[in-house]
This record gives sequence, C-alpha cells and structure tokens, in this order.
Amino acid sequence: MFYNIQVDVNGEHLFFVDKNVLADYSNQVSKLLAKTNNNATLVFNGFPGGAESFELVTRFCYNNGTIDITPSNIFLLHSGGTFMEITTLIKQTELYLEGIHCWTWSEFINGLKQCHILYPFMNNSPVFQDFLNTLLGNLTVPSYESSSCPSSSNSSSFLFSSSDNSTKGSRSNTFVDYWKFDDLSFLNLDLFQNLIKSMISLHMHHPRISSFIFHFQKSKFFLCSSHDQKCKIAETNINLLSLLNGSTFSCRSLLDAFGMSLSLNLRTNERSKLETFLGSRLDEFTINDLLVRGEKKVAFDVDLVLRLIKHFLLERRINGLLVHQVKKVGLLIDLFMLEVAPDRFLKPSKFLALAMALPDISRQSHDRLYNAINLYLEVHRGLSEEHNTKLWSVLDLNKLSSMVKMRLNIAKNGNTRLLHFVKQNHVKGRVYNGNRVSRRVINTTENKRQGMKASQDTPKFVSKKSRMLDPCNAKSLPRLCH
Repeated sequence: MFYNIQVDVNGEHLFFVDKNVLADYSNQVSKLLAKTNNNATLVFNGFPGGAESFELVTRFCYNNGTIDITPSNIFLLHSGGTFMEITTLIKQTELYLEGIHCWTWSEFINGLKQCHILYPFMNNSPVFQDFLNTLLGNLTVPSYESSSCPSSSNSSSFLFSSSDNSTKGSRSNTFVDYWKFDDLSFLNLDLFQNLIKSMISLHMHHPRISSFIFHFQKSKFFLCSSHDQKCKIAETNINLLSLLNGSTFSCRSLLDAFGMSLSLNLRTNERSKLETFLGSRLDEFTINDLLVRGEKKVAFDVDLVLRLIKHFLLERRINGLLVHQVKKVGLLIDLFMLEVAPDRFLKPSKFLALAMALPDISRQSHDRLYNAINLYLEVHRGLSEEHNTKLWSVLDLNKLSSMVKMRLNIAKNGNTRLLHFVKQNHVKGRVYNGNRVSRRVINTTENKRQGMKASQDTPKFVSKKSRMLDPCNAKSLPRLCH
C-alpha cells in the first residue's frame, strides 16, 4: 500500500496514509494539501474521538466511501466525518440515525459511550441532542414491552408496546428504571448534567429524575475514593435537585444527602439549598433526624434546627398553613428541646429562640415545654433573674395540664425560680403574622375581669427521663448520616 503523507492526530498518534485517497473524500484534507508541500505532515488538533475516530474515517475513504455503520461507531464516524468535511459520510450517518427509534437499550448505551468520549465536540450538536431525547424516551420503557420496529442488531428489544396492562407496567417500571440507571453510571458529570436538564425540558416526572440523581450519586461514590471528586459530585447533584420540585423528593433521600454534605463539609451555598428542601419537609422528620452534632462545645446544632423551622414556616406561608403539619413540628421541637436542655453549653438565648420559633397553634399543650424549661433551668442554675423570667414567660398557663398546674402551686412555696413568675400571674401569648412570630404578655387578672374563659386542661403528659449530655463525648452523639 502506498503512503506519501503523515497525519498527526491530537499530537498522540501518527498515521501514514495516501493523501490522494483522503483528498478524494475530505474537503478539509484537500484545502490543507493545497497549502503544503508533498512531504509535509498534516496536523489535526482537537480531532473528535482521537485515533479511533480517524482510523474509522480512513477506512471509509480506503473502502470507496462505504463502511458498516453500527450503534458502536455511528457517532465516531459522524463527528470524524464532520471534522474532515466528508459530505458523503455525513449523509450516510444522518440517514442511519433516522432509524434510531428502533434501537435497543444496549445499542443506546453503546452510542452514549461514544458521546461520553466526544462530549466536548458534540455538546451543541443537534444530532447529539436528538439522540439524547430519544434515549430518554427509551429510559421510561419497561423491559418486558417490545416493539414491532425492526432493530439494527439481534439484541432483544426493550421498546414500547401498549399491549400490557397498566398495573404490570407500574410494578415493573420501577425495577427497569434502576437497572437502566446502573447502565448509565459511567457518565461523566458534564454529560450527566446535560442528561438531567434534557429530562427536565422534556417534562419527565420529577420523582423519576430525582431518583436518577440520587442513584447516580450513590453509584459514583461507591467507585470514587477522592474526597474532592465526591464533593464535586455532591455539589453538582444538589444544584440539579434545586431545578426540581422539592415536594417530589423522598425526605429520607434528602436526609441522606444532607448527612453526606455534612461529612464532606460541602460549601455553605450547596448546604443551604438542601436545608431549604429539608425545612419544607420538617413535619416528616423524626427526633433522631434533628440530632445533628453541633460545632465547638454545643452537643447539638440548634442553629440548624432554627433555620429548618424558618424554611418550614416560609413554605407554609407560601403554600398554606396546615394545622396538622404545624402540630407535628411543634411536637418535634418540644422533644428536641428536651434533648438539648441538659447541655450546659447551650445559651439561654438559643433555647428561648427554640421555644418561641413556632406559632401558638403548634402546641395544644405546654406540658412538654414546661418540662424542657424546668430541665434547662435545673442544669443552668446560675442564670440571671431576667433570663429566668424570659424563659418562664413562654408558658401559657391555660395550656398546662392539671398535673403541671399542681406542681406550679407547690412551687409557690418551694421553687424560687417559679415563684416570681407565678406571683406576677403572667400568661405568655403569641401572634402569628406571615412568617413572623411576635410576643405579647397578657395579664391574666385583667383577662379574668373581662370575662375571658380559660381553655380546658389538656391531657396529662409525663415526659421521659432526659439524659444528661456530655458534649465532649463525641461517641455518644447521634449523627445525621443515614
């Protein structure tokens, strides 16, 4: 075989070819040869697909403009032909791609692996975007469904057929999605982002998209050992999740992602986005979900909980205040206060902020609140009278059970911390205005003169014995990382 020119591909591979054969098909080669002498070396920098793509294009030229096009080489041929300006090859690949809707899932994966290599070159290509859209349509098709469309290979088809009943499809679709997600775990972050954004633009179901995002992160973390790479993956996925409707996520998946963000020490911006999602779902939390280790000496992260409450109230203000959700959060915060009350490093201002963060409707009874305040003051005996008064003024006497009121009567003679509060006969009330909670102190004696009726006693609540926390003992602290 005659060779009269060298071709340097991306500075990595050197090919010896017949310039006349290439020039017969490639307009790019013809133009370059017109500017060089016979012994020159053609240099192709940024050749899409590198040596593999150039070799395929060269075979096309040496084989009189024909080559066996398959899903495994279609994009290498198309991008290489486009780069070398081979019109006949471009037309043949475009004609082949017209039958892409008949491809099997395995053929889509073979094609996508080429796009993975060619992504910087094909990113803005209409051919590439059409391929992605068709692939995503195939992603939603259960494996048991088949197509009458002739396939370009002998592989079994996974294409759509409406013959099966919807119940069967509903059950199998979830299973199919997950093994298809596994097949896509090889994607780099850039191509993965493109895929997710295409899913959004095609108005695919957000629960399906969020499942894909969480599954992809889990698969990548399993294979990745680099901390920086894990941070990049997590931050990319959080930004993608922010494009979706937060109500479509599994709360447990969000908690897992947040636990991961804490362990990776992600940037504040990404963590804030997760906190916004989590705050809107605060009524779905358990008490263990709130027990996140605090910074420095504080046992639990009270500031995080206060931020979550703020996001919850903002979400409720926008989408409507649902009493049963607010009451769930009220119970949750009361239990959290019982957990943090024994922490001797917790400032009274933070504890007071917890007690006052929610509107009045969140608590039908103030018994748990009383127990938490009483426990906090037992541990923090050195507080000023002003701090004592502020904490006790949070209580609404009308929302205390008869058992607690009995304790208050006893306290008049024995508990100096309660004595001042009870003698003043103050009742604390709150006004909920949008996402703002304000305070007001009402004199119960005046209320009585005005004929206001006290609310009925709530059922007796006996709190569990709260354990004393040692913030210095890290092993004893639960961690939000599921």
